[in-house]
Amino acid sequence: MSVSEIQLDAFSTLLGMQLIETGEGSARVQMTVRKDMVNPHGTPHGGAIFSLADTALAVASNSHGIEAVALNVNLNYCRPAAVGSVVTAVVTEDNLTKKTGLYSMNVYGSDDKLIASGKGTVYRTGRPFRGW
Repeated sequence: MSVSEIQLDAFSTLLGMQLIETGEGSARVQMTVRKDMVNPHGTPHGGAIFSLADTALAVASNSHGIEAVALNVNLNYCRPAAVGSVVTAVVTEDNLTKKTGLYSMNVYGSDDKLIASGKGTVYRTGRPFRGW
């Protein structure tokens, strides 16, 4: 399935996310930081950055055609992004078994500096993934 054939879920679309690239066990998803995404400090809300990484995790972990759901996601925030900047989540597969998958998740700012980094563990249900 090509990137152009994948329409992200309604919540990801609401946040303006776009799928840039996907492969077996990997994904790259982008989002522009909008004014309505900031916290009282004027920086992107952690939930917005987390959602971007989580969406990329969903794309990467379901790319094998088997339904996968998150069991645990841990994200460490390194620096804020500026309002109006494009942030990119890059997820790669570290380990895959019949029942679980382990993924590295990194979010970069438009200057390619690390915004957040973490790990995601998914449970593979064994059911076919119905697609986006």
